[in-house]
Amino acid sequence: MSEDIREIRKKRLAEALSKLDGDDEKERQEVMETLPWAFRLNKETGFYEILQEGNMVAITQDPQFGLQVCEMFNRLTLIKETFGEDEHE
Repeated sequence: MSEDIREIRKKRLAEALSKLDGDDEKERQEVMETLPWAFRLNKETGFYEILQEGNMVAITQDPQFGLQVCEMFNRLTLIKETFGEDEHE
């Protein structure tokens, strides 16, 4: 039974990563909205705020850096949800 669940999780991971890498911006945005990491421009300060579950955890002046950080952490979150923390045991 746990193998069935693992296979379902792997399939969902593949679908989510495919949407993140795809050309359809709407599908990509739908996946991004379900993930915990995001960034936004603070118009008052001019800094980009990196958010984890809506809480600011870092700031940057470079929007590309903010995007890269969020992409990496969101992908790692998807992988962790799929394989769990003790995959190496």
